[in-house]
Amino acid sequence: MNIPFFLVIIALLGGIYIWIGKRSSKNVETNDDYFLMGRGLGAFQLSLTLLATQLGGGVLLGAAQEAYQKGWIVIFYPLGATLGLFALGIGFGGKLRKLNISTIAEIFEKIYKSRHQRSIASGLSILALFLILVAQGIAAQKFFIAMNIQSPIIFILFWAILIAYTVMGGLKAVVNTDILQAVFILITLGLAFFSINFSNITISNHQVFQSMESSRVPWITWLFMPLLFMFIEQDMGQRCFAAKKPKVISFSAISAGILLLVSASIAIYFGVLAKKLGIQALGNASILIESVKALTNPFVTTLFMAAIFMAVISTADSLLCSIGSNLSYDFLVSKKISAKKQVWISKMLTLITGLGSLCLVYIFDNVVTMLMLAYELSVCILFVPIIAALLSKNPSRLGAYLSMASG
Repeated sequence: MNIPFFLVIIALLGGIYIWIGKRSSKNVETNDDYFLMGRGLGAFQLSLTLLATQLGGGVLLGAAQEAYQKGWIVIFYPLGATLGLFALGIGFGGKLRKLNISTIAEIFEKIYKSRHQRSIASGLSILALFLILVAQGIAAQKFFIAMNIQSPIIFILFWAILIAYTVMGGLKAVVNTDILQAVFILITLGLAFFSINFSNITISNHQVFQSMESSRVPWITWLFMPLLFMFIEQDMGQRCFAAKKPKVISFSAISAGILLLVSASIAIYFGVLAKKLGIQALGNASILIESVKALTNPFVTTLFMAAIFMAVISTADSLLCSIGSNLSYDFLVSKKISAKKQVWISKMLTLITGLGSLCLVYIFDNVVTMLMLAYELSVCILFVPIIAALLSKNPSRLGAYLSMASG
């Protein structure tokens, strides 16, 4: 691997991200401008930002790590997220857009007429998203360890850049960086897959694709939790609320789902292949990265490392922006505060959230476990009342309370 080349790429990306953040901050006068891009998100932008949001450390690094132990059954994890995107595309995302709301939690106030339920739902959403944000930080740490970069200063600098451009430009900065990241990641994943040196491999692809150990595997949780979470996930809802029109969401979500499943399958393939070939990851290093190092050439490995770096960022910045929108819209926005001051408060909340996530990264270790905990927490409590609110003609406020308590 060419370390100087990698550092040049990362330094260039850091500069581009800061430039995008600064440029995106222009003409931001209200919270809708900051968190929803003035509700003007187009189909192409929406497709790539939906993909980039899901294509993070869990889907790539985490899934490959689990595939190394359990085989192809791990495909159920990205399949759940894919089916969730399909569900958004076939009508659910359009329903969200037609409500003309700002957060998923606002459904409780708009339909159930309960401000209290909105606050509960928003608090749970913030907690779940924050756990997923920490999981992305864990994935980033594994990334730097695989690079043999042990200094915490490098990781802190990486996280600071992510926070900086997100705070400056809000959703517009996130979407613009997502487009760059999604294109780069897709190209690099394809390049890595087709660059595998099969001449040194003594096993067949048939053996690799047969690898599946279903015992003691929570495949139902992997499949259904990401699927159900997609219906109530604020960062997905935020993009639906920001779309120009409901019909824009259909094409964007379905195309993003297809690309997500293909991308995750490549990561899982590398994980399974690494197990068959006896490739090992020392310490907390990622098996996906070690596998690419062993099976491709240094140039491809360098580009792949940059793609993983971008994948982690593409999910983390989205989560950070979504948490800020929940805090601002659901708790602190007041008509008595001027629009510009509301935007300033929103930026400060986003900044504090980013700094807080950095502290917890050093406490936890397992990416997929953290993701599953976040999914289960919010899905069990919020899924039923949100679906009932959107599908029932006269949903009951008491029924919403009871379903939340049962969850």
